[in-house]
This record gives sequence, structure tokens and C-alpha cells, in this order.
Amino acid sequence: MPKNNTIIHKSFSKKDLLKIIDEFKIIIGVNESHTKLCVATTLWELLFSMQYLEIPTDNSLLVKDLPGLRNYLKNPNPRKPYSVKDRDRYIMTAKKINHYCENGYDINKSIYTDILQIYNDADEISKYGDIPIVRKTIAKLMKDINRPYLIKPQVSQHILHDIELKKSLNKKSVYMKCKVKHGHFVLTFD
Repeated sequence: MPKNNTIIHKSFSKKDLLKIIDEFKIIIGVNESHTKLCVATTLWELLFSMQYLEIPTDNSLLVKDLPGLRNYLKNPNPRKPYSVKDRDRYIMTAKKINHYCENGYDINKSIYTDILQIYNDADEISKYGDIPIVRKTIAKLMKDINRPYLIKPQVSQHILHDIELKKSLNKKSVYMKCKVKHGHFVLTFD
């Protein structure tokens, strides 16, 4: 049983829980001034006693129904699957690989001594494709013409959904209204 005496997993922050409450329009009576324990306990008690909750089809959690939301909250937060210490280590490894890429893929100008060592590190961090620098670094590394094999970062469904949403928001649709008139026109220049 988690420390906060609820079934909600401890990896969810108060901000995450309040975002879920806001997204699903759950009327609960808690806000930022309440503690995480209060928010988590109140939310779980309400979700446990509910029989039905209207779930929007385009929600960011990709949850389809009330039992799915309960299950989502019982498991570790998929947006925070590792500790801050681990995340910092993955970012540092990505920066080292990025240094190799930015120096023209020249092993002599990097801290690495062997190309296989670079790809072993890239393999290790590819499991953490939810971190933006990891995705970008692996994409740069795959542009190396001397790469021994292909590496694809593993990205969770939630992050893929967020990336697609950002891409759709970045698309600019410019519709110029242009009228073409046919006929005889006379231009005079003074």
C-alpha cells in the first residue's frame, strides 16, 4: 500500500493529479492550496465511488473508460518512469554522444575512443526516448555515414500523442485570397 494511504501511485505529483481533475472535469473541491495527500485521497475516494465518468475521446492520457482511469492512476506515471538521478545520467550520456555528432562524427574530437562504445551508449539511452534530448541525439547519430547499425528511440504512446499534437499545432495554414480578373486592362505611366 502506498504511503499516502490511497491506491494512486506515488509517482503522480499534485500538479499531475490536478491536471487530470481538470481534464476530465471532475468536480472535487480541491485546488493547489491543498496537499498532495488531500488531493490524492479525495480523488481516489471519488473515483472509487463513481459508477460513470464521461471520458473525452481525445484525452491526453489515452484512457477510454472509468476503470481505465483507475488503472492508469494505480500504475507508475508513464511520463515519469525513472528517477531524477537516472534522468540526469541519460541526459549526460546523450550530451556526450551529441558532442561526437556536432564535431563532424570525428572520434578523435570526442571523449570516446571507440565507435562501438558510442553505439553501446546510444543503445542504452534509446530505451528512454521520452526524454527530448535522447530522441534528438539519436536522430543526429543516425545521420552518421559510418554507423554500424540502426537505432530507434523507444517512445511511449503518451509522448507520441503529445508530439503529434505539437506538430499539428505548428502547421501553418496560409490561405491567400487571390482574385484573377480577366479582360482588357489599360496601364498608363506618367
